[in-house]
Amino acid sequence: MTLLRSRDGYAFLVTVLVIGVMATATATSLMLLGWAAEQNGFLMERSAQAEEYARSCMERTFRRLRLEPTYAGGETVTFAKGSCVIHPVTGDGANDRRVCVEATSGRSTRRFQAAVSEIFPRIKTSSFAEVADFTLCP
Repeated sequence: MTLLRSRDGYAFLVTVLVIGVMATATATSLMLLGWAAEQNGFLMERSAQAEEYARSCMERTFRRLRLEPTYAGGETVTFAKGSCVIHPVTGDGANDRRVCVEATSGRSTRRFQAAVSEIFPRIKTSSFAEVADFTLCP
């Protein structure tokens, strides 16, 4: 009697295992990509929030300069999800003032600086920019 060895069962088993490994790898990759996209969206939200805080503090400083031309800055404003630091306003008189603000929300930080050329009859800025490091303020 001759015993025939069939390898069809092994080929099917190996095929099922390979397909299972590929499906598992694909599912894991999709889950990691989804998590990374969620984290990226969260960081973008915090960064946009910090920018809005910085812009609102800059506007707050401009309004204070209009009401009190001797306003010196140097205060911290607290918001629901972060805070903003208004650095000391440099310059003197109604012209040539320099304003720097730094806002944080979570781990995101945004910095803005402005050079104010006139306060009256309305505020005019000669420069307004987001910066990595302050150049106008000490």
